[in-house]
Amino acid sequence: MALWRQQVCAVMRVRFLKLKHEGKFLRSILLFFGIFILPILMIFIGFQLWDSSSNWEITASSYFRPTEEKIQNKSTNLLIFNDTGSEIEDFIAALKTQNIISELSLEKSITSIPLHNGAIKISLEGKSYRFTVMCSAEPINCFPVLVNILSNTFLRLFNSTARIRVWSEPFYSIKSSEVESDVFFLCLSYMLILAAGLSPHFAMSSREDYKLQTRAQLRLAGLFPSAYWCGQALVDVPLFWTL
Repeated sequence: MALWRQQVCAVMRVRFLKLKHEGKFLRSILLFFGIFILPILMIFIGFQLWDSSSNWEITASSYFRPTEEKIQNKSTNLLIFNDTGSEIEDFIAALKTQNIISELSLEKSITSIPLHNGAIKISLEGKSYRFTVMCSAEPINCFPVLVNILSNTFLRLFNSTARIRVWSEPFYSIKSSEVESDVFFLCLSYMLILAAGLSPHFAMSSREDYKLQTRAQLRLAGLFPSAYWCGQALVDVPLFWTL
C-alpha cells in the first residue's frame, strides 16, 4: 500500500505538471468553457438588468420639495390641513426630519390642492386623530408616497430611528419567481451539456499517452494500473468539477 500510494502521488504530480506545461490543452478547455459560458452570462446579466429596471424606489423628494432646495423637477411643498384646533408642531418637526418642506393651511376647503402634488388633512374626532391623504390627478404613485410619509412620521413621533422604504413593482413582475425558475432550469440543462462536452477533452490527453505507449512502459517498470488511473483522476476530476 505504501508503494501504491507513492505511485499515485507520482502520477498525480506528473499529470499536474503535464497540464501546467501543456498550453494547447488548457487553451482548448478555456475556449470551450468560454463559448458555453458566454450565453449563460448574457442571460444572467439580461435578467438582472430587466429585474432592476422594472423596480425602482419611490422617494418623497420626487414629489415634495426637500428642505434647503428651491426647486427640484415638478416637486412642490407638502400641504398640511390642520383641522384639529390646536398646534401640530411635533408633526411638522417629524416631517422636517424626513427632509420635506410642509406648507400649513388653515383653510377649511381643499381648493388649493391642484397647486400641490399632495396634501395631508389632520382632524380630531373625539380623542383620536384622523389623517386623510389627498393627491392631485397628475402625480403617479402619490398615494403610496403619502402613506409612506405618514408611516415614517409616526415612527419619528415614537422616537424610532427606523425608516420604511417603498418600491414600485409593475404587474408583470408578479410572476418573477416563475421566470427565475425557468431560467434556472435552462441554465442547468445548458451546464449539463457543457459537462458532457468537457469529458472528451480529458480523454484526449489519456489517448496521447496510449499512442506513446506511456502506460505500457510504466507498467513494465512496476507501476500498478490502478495507481495510474487513480493518479490521473485525482487531478482530472477536481478540475472537471471546478469547471
